[in-house]
Amino acid sequence: MGHFWKLINIDKQETTGYLGDLGKIFWSTNSVITSLLIAPVIPPRFKSKPAVSKARILEVQNDSTVPTATLLTLPSEILHCIAEELMDDYLALICFSLTCVTMWGLTHPVRYRVLCSELKNKSWAGGRIILLGDFARGLPKGMLTAEEIEELILNHGDEELSDEYSDEDEDHVPDNKLDYRLGRLLNDASKNFQQVSLKLNNSIFDERVWNHRSLYREFLNFHPRFRYWFSFEWSQFIPDKTEGDSWMVRNFSKREFVAKSSPRNFTQVVFSLIGRSDDPSISMFEGDWLVDGAWAGDSIDITLASIHEQEHGNETDWKDITAEVKQKLEALAKTESQNFEF
Repeated sequence: MGHFWKLINIDKQETTGYLGDLGKIFWSTNSVITSLLIAPVIPPRFKSKPAVSKARILEVQNDSTVPTATLLTLPSEILHCIAEELMDDYLALICFSLTCVTMWGLTHPVRYRVLCSELKNKSWAGGRIILLGDFARGLPKGMLTAEEIEELILNHGDEELSDEYSDEDEDHVPDNKLDYRLGRLLNDASKNFQQVSLKLNNSIFDERVWNHRSLYREFLNFHPRFRYWFSFEWSQFIPDKTEGDSWMVRNFSKREFVAKSSPRNFTQVVFSLIGRSDDPSISMFEGDWLVDGAWAGDSIDITLASIHEQEHGNETDWKDITAEVKQKLEALAKTESQNFEF
């Protein structure tokens, strides 16, 4: 008999909610879970700022034949400030930007900042991630900060636990456990966390557009060079793998990584490393080691080896644990009679 598991992003206080029994979800090929951890990359077409003619702006602003004031008669600094005021409502910002080609160019820096922020908010890349079983009692030592522990005890503990923790001597803490109740407290706290959708819908744009057919049709009339700014496809921000490159699951906390030529079956790689429970009943033969994942609660992401080389190529303390993980997963797949290819 197994128990239910959920993915939790400790830093964002977000969760997938219960995914099911580990024995049933482990061999799933749910690519959305992988996509949450892929560090997004913004394509060049979003980065290149459209050419804006300052001469043309001055020409409009100084044109005495213009009978009435227009937006472009305002100083560009004022227009930029207006765009910044609309950053919290991306739909309004887009509508403002689309008033004319010149305005589109002027608002590019603001739109780009919103895009970067939106990607950061949606992605779990670099977050402290744990696959937590509902029978978890202990947590890996050092996974939570002192402030986070205090908050858990304050909001979800009891007087007995508060006294126990305040008097606790670090020398008496069980190996690899900070406290034998923090897992339960984190499970309780996660019920109030924001639940993320496992259906990214390949879109990160304002849902009001899809629910407003006439507005959506109007947007579709714009040239494609404008259109991709209000129809974000999550797949656009997945880095492109070229020949000879490989994918990596990185652990920033332990400076370790697992490398694969394909992102296929990355779910199993991640799940095998970040699980945590105190009950080995997971409906899997010889899979009890999965309840004590070596990376549980660590800061992880998925990216390309070429990107890792650009970011950390001069660092020599990264450890490749691919062979170890590959061996364990292939042995488990054989026991489970799974058609698995690392």
